[in-house]
Amino acid sequence: MSEEKDPKAQTPPPPPGSRGSKLLPIFVGLNSLLLVGVMGVLVMQMRKASHPPEHSEEAQADQAHESDEAPAAGDESAKKEEPKEEKKDEKKEEKAEGKDEKKPGAPGKGVASGLGPLVKLSDFVIHLRNPEIDRYARLSFDVEVFADSDKESLNAHMPRVRDAFISYLSDRTLEELQGAEGLGRTKDALQLKLRDLVPEARVRSLYISDFVVQ
Repeated sequence: MSEEKDPKAQTPPPPPGSRGSKLLPIFVGLNSLLLVGVMGVLVMQMRKASHPPEHSEEAQADQAHESDEAPAAGDESAKKEEPKEEKKDEKKEEKAEGKDEKKPGAPGKGVASGLGPLVKLSDFVIHLRNPEIDRYARLSFDVEVFADSDKESLNAHMPRVRDAFISYLSDRTLEELQGAEGLGRTKDALQLKLRDLVPEARVRSLYISDFVVQ
């Protein structure tokens, strides 16, 4: 009986390092899985880098199309604005011309092309100042004014105008009225008299329609 041994005492202890040998394959498998995952992620990133998404190309095309259309729209707006500026300039010129027309006694300013209203003066029969021989001159005049209102003003002062014309012409000699220079001086002098006598009537020009010496 004394020689019988305890069964627990007879079981040999496990050899050292047996647990470590079982865990080693597990660690190797995990490392392999991690390595495969990292490689997969790298491959996906490389594919994305080599093949950009299609929507980015479409966005770039849209931006290029908008940049091409932008100058055209600007050109159209510029073209639309140019007539407005021209109209403004034309209005300014018309206003300036209207102001010039309102100024009395300012011939040749703000007058449209063409002949203005005319006031015909009846014939003047003048005894010229020639001491050696009696000379008579018959003259007719047309006065051009700016508007019908000037015509009415001139007609209202016609007696004064005729009196001034007769006084001036009767003091002329035949030599002073002859030739283009003499008639030009006579027209200028009579035109000044008109503006002095009737300043509210804007006289544009004076024309000699008839001139006969007897």
